[in-house]
Amino acid sequence: MTIISLKHQLSQFFCPDFITRVARRTGFLKRERTIEPQSLVLSLLAALSKGNCHAIADLHRQFNGMSLSEKQFVAYKPFHNQLRKPAFAQLMQQLTEFAIAQFVLALKAKLPTKLDCFDDILLQDGSSFRVHDGLAEVFPSRFPTHPAAIECHMTLSLKHQMPKAMMITADTASERAYLPKTELMRNQLLLADAGYVDFKYFSQLSEHGGSFIVRGGKNLNPVIIEARNGQGRILPKLAGLKLKEIDRKMNRSEVLDLKIKRGADEFRLVRRWFAEEKRFCIWVTNLPATTWSADEIMMIYRCRWQVELLFKELKSDTNWRSFATGQQAIMKGLVWASLLALIIRRYIAMQSMPSASVYKAGKNVDVWLLPLLEAYIHQAWLEITARLEWAIAYISKNAKKAQQRKAKKNRTLDGIFEMFNS
Repeated sequence: MTIISLKHQLSQFFCPDFITRVARRTGFLKRERTIEPQSLVLSLLAALSKGNCHAIADLHRQFNGMSLSEKQFVAYKPFHNQLRKPAFAQLMQQLTEFAIAQFVLALKAKLPTKLDCFDDILLQDGSSFRVHDGLAEVFPSRFPTHPAAIECHMTLSLKHQMPKAMMITADTASERAYLPKTELMRNQLLLADAGYVDFKYFSQLSEHGGSFIVRGGKNLNPVIIEARNGQGRILPKLAGLKLKEIDRKMNRSEVLDLKIKRGADEFRLVRRWFAEEKRFCIWVTNLPATTWSADEIMMIYRCRWQVELLFKELKSDTNWRSFATGQQAIMKGLVWASLLALIIRRYIAMQSMPSASVYKAGKNVDVWLLPLLEAYIHQAWLEITARLEWAIAYISKNAKKAQQRKAKKNRTLDGIFEMFNS
């Protein structure tokens, strides 16, 4: 993407009129105030991107710090009053959803040829975040040591390497309820961990033309219809047994590729023995063994780690988990603002250099992102191009991915793609 196109995309989203319209539509803005929606939103993106904010007062100082003069400074109370509005969370959620529609779909990573047969590969996961104890009635936690916690249910697109959807619920909510709708999954592949095993959902997903690879739980014990080892040789003695009946004494194969029956439906199950850890790992899928080997199933599943890295980035780089607020609107609004800040950072970094390390780019936002956001707040249109050029130059030179050691290469996304292309 050229700098002109990138500037055009960012200017559309950061446009004061656009953000004001969204603020009015959500009910956040009902009459003109000293704190304008665009200035508030961009200052929040700047503060949360730095990763060193620990209180609302830090957000307040960032807002005043990005003002043109002392006359535009606001006191803490009116600033806090804007954040505690119920519509603040709705404003940040809608802006994040607009950013997903505008920025995420504009990015497209080059997948290996074999994986490119899917319209998209969706990585599903949830992560729990502790919140203020005063929110325990609205957001009860699963653990008695932490009375209140939220669960963020995330769907990450591997093809775009960006979040595609997020929901915020109480920590006690079922993860399975927030899986992608099966009717929208045609020719898409879902990767999820053991918390998402749901055979009724798997059947519906298959009926709608979707595919899945889901890590199996320890309690999974289906009947085996057909068994093969990792090289494809049939093992007739294992047919008719239950999965847990096959221990290391009965069969020494490191990898088993099984056809299983669950209710009226048949699925494929891959099991591998990890000698160092002395345990089995299993994966359930509907990808056919004629097209996808057991090794490829396990290799694809490693890509799911990308959604774990995204949560790690949300927790550490934006540091929103450190905010101690009993106000529900502020808490939810800051979660959405954190995700929006992540999307903006990743979008600019990946458009500047497709092979950029988003981790490295996110570590020095005060150098390249904050000056750009400041120019948009001040509406310094002549400076925006120069600051964007500097951001691209900085990222291109300072956010290159490090060369991985051979021992770790097959764990990285680039390493997995390289193995598929070899």
